[in-house]
Amino acid sequence: MSLRTQVKFYYDILSPYAWFGFESLCRYQKPWELDLQFKPVNLKKIMIESGNAPPSASPIKVSLLSRDVQRVSEMMNLPYNPLKDFANSVFVIGSASTLKTLAACQILYPEHLEELTRQSWLGLYSRDIDITDKNHIRQFAESAGVPDVDRLLEFSLGDEARQLLIENTTEALESKCFGAPWYTVIHPDTGRREKFFGQDRVEMLG
Repeated sequence: MSLRTQVKFYYDILSPYAWFGFESLCRYQKPWELDLQFKPVNLKKIMIESGNAPPSASPIKVSLLSRDVQRVSEMMNLPYNPLKDFANSVFVIGSASTLKTLAACQILYPEHLEELTRQSWLGLYSRDIDITDKNHIRQFAESAGVPDVDRLLEFSLGDEARQLLIENTTEALESKCFGAPWYTVIHPDTGRREKFFGQDRVEMLG
């Protein structure tokens, strides 16, 4: 059996483009035989530490962003709905408790992390609900088939989950990450290491 290409995928639920990159990776995972590792990160910290600015900071980008996200979602057949109040959902409510829950899942139930991540994105960019609300996070975990949701939620409040989120974010920054989605790739045949940014780079990973 041949060794698989390792792909570490760094993401925050706040980025719709990370959702698109995530779904593309999941579709290619089996045919490309990828060793796919999901790494939730604090995108706000990454943007600050890397000196990057969100697309919403540029009026020119904002004028195109909404339509561009809509086009990509239609192309990928994903149930995207524009947020009624993007600034409030992304910059005020954010994703902190959701990310800690994903980090907790990475530790306790890694086999359910993919689906919990998906349900979290559907909550934000399809249903337009507060993804940091405890009851909504519970719904995401139940829909993802997490065996013990109460244990997951309790664990997400502790130091171990918080520390893993910090470690994931630091690891991304050390690889020169400046936004999401971000990928690091190791090719098993040559040992070559590569880094990619953006949902439209997925086809280059295989």
